[in-house]
Amino acid sequence: MPDRPSIVLMMSDQHNPHILGCTGDPLVRTPNLDALAATGVRMSNTYCAHPLCAPSRAAFLTAQYPSDIEVYDNSGHWSSDVPTFAHALGGAGYEAILCGRMHLASNDPFHGFERRIHGDTGSAVSKDILGSGRNRTNGQTRYAVEVAGYGKTGFQAFDRSVTDSACDFITDRSPDDRPFAMVVGWILPHNPLVCEKDRFDHYFANIPSLEPEPDAYLTELHPALKIWRERRGVGTLSPGQCRRALAAYYGLVEETDTNVGRIVEAVRKSQAAENTVIIYVSDHGDMAHEHGMWWKSNFYEGSANVPGILSWPGHISEGATRDEIVSLIDIGPTILDLVGADPLPDVSGRSFSTLLQGNDALDWPNEIFCEYSGLLGDQPSCMVRSGRWKLNYYSEFDSCQLFDLEADPGERNDLGTHPAHSDRVAELRARIDTRWSAERIKEGMTRQERARRVISDAGHPSHPHAIEAFQASEEGNEFDFDQLEEPPTPM
Repeated sequence: MPDRPSIVLMMSDQHNPHILGCTGDPLVRTPNLDALAATGVRMSNTYCAHPLCAPSRAAFLTAQYPSDIEVYDNSGHWSSDVPTFAHALGGAGYEAILCGRMHLASNDPFHGFERRIHGDTGSAVSKDILGSGRNRTNGQTRYAVEVAGYGKTGFQAFDRSVTDSACDFITDRSPDDRPFAMVVGWILPHNPLVCEKDRFDHYFANIPSLEPEPDAYLTELHPALKIWRERRGVGTLSPGQCRRALAAYYGLVEETDTNVGRIVEAVRKSQAAENTVIIYVSDHGDMAHEHGMWWKSNFYEGSANVPGILSWPGHISEGATRDEIVSLIDIGPTILDLVGADPLPDVSGRSFSTLLQGNDALDWPNEIFCEYSGLLGDQPSCMVRSGRWKLNYYSEFDSCQLFDLEADPGERNDLGTHPAHSDRVAELRARIDTRWSAERIKEGMTRQERARRVISDAGHPSHPHAIEAFQASEEGNEFDFDQLEEPPTPM
């Protein structure tokens, strides 16, 4: 094992895995992410554990599925007794640093990180920047697409400030400092779909005209997806509105790439340039008009799949693409394995470091699980990706979608009710039933809602003010050591 490397992990918010130059998108300008992939390994089948911000990030940190730690939505939090990979890195002698967004609840804004050098987005940043009502441009609403275009938002300012702090931290490190592990959290390319004018103009001029999904295709959709579309109003969006929104989204991806480049350059110029693991992931994807849909909260590849790039030149493969199926819950165990730290106990995630080093892992399951607790009336659902097959189960209808991703990467041909695949559906459904229950999730969410109501009705914040620690004066401490039969051991 070489001298322990430092770690820089960058996590964006809502980055569609297909909108990268290194994954074949001909329009987007992502030179920095493409260059990072050229120096490392791109894991082409990286999935989130829940296509919503807070549950996905909780799973990422703890290497456990969200329902196992009872994080069901963006207001969820988990016990501070649940260890994260940040705790494990601290135990291995690392300085674990959080810089920016991680969507942690106020009950524990650290969850194992030793320091936070930049705060998360607050209400002043994340409020509705277009003055049109709470969360209409930030959330999963038709209006967020209707008003897409060019301009400035607090989200852009936040990401630039986070990047400044991360670069300063890297630059100011001394060779005598402990190895560090810094997680950099951005909020772009999450909507509002508003980017700088020059980027918007470039992409709007180059994105071809968009067409709505054919009526025949929409008629055959699984009823869960029909209702998903109705609840969010995507069916009423015009091709012109969607083209503006997609141009803005591309611009936000490019801005994220610029921030990636600044941090990678800071690492390259730093004392740790030769021995730093650099990782880029996103907490979940964004449909970005695939299937005529936007945002996340579903199991299509644009939403549940995420970019996954890991670079450590000289120690892992360079310029490689691995197609094994991995999850964000595997990232922490992989980092701990790479640096020689003790693994987290009792977790579902596992290390794929062997794959990064160009080796085959014959025991790798090549299977992941993803769940979704619900939003905007959606009922709990889940997904199993096993080899070439993906099964989506919707408790609201007690029925499934099945896709053959090798033959149908665009997920246009639902085989869920095809008689020739009934055995496969039954097999994958049985795997779901052994570990997951929609009723259990709904019961857990109901308990949390009752508890939140009591806390909210208290009429004051859970943490009304800072509590200053008591300091005793020297005169207030006295002890006669002569009373002891044996003197204490010197410290």
